[in-house]
Amino acid sequence: MIKAIEIIINNGMANEKNYLISYTNKVCYLNDNKYELDDEFLNKLKSIFLYWKNEYGTNNKIIDAEEFNITVYSDDGEDKFHGKGIYPDNYGLLKEMLGDIDG
Repeated sequence: MIKAIEIIINNGMANEKNYLISYTNKVCYLNDNKYELDDEFLNKLKSIFLYWKNEYGTNNKIIDAEEFNITVYSDDGEDKFHGKGIYPDNYGLLKEMLGDIDG
């Protein structure tokens, strides 16, 4: 069972966003704000990572490429996902969902 997901997305040296999503409390902490989440959102978010590889690598040709670091905390331990300039197919869906949290 998933307990929490931490998502850190940055673009170069600026614009870092750090999401801490608690499945236990159904909330997301982002930039000193707290956002309520519903079960539908949490289930959809969980399904995004089902087929992801842990490492997508780094595109060294793009210096300021967007980078993601995601840690999923569960009863089984931690799963980590990373990429910089190289993303899973449904990465856009993840970004869209995260954008829905804080409008």
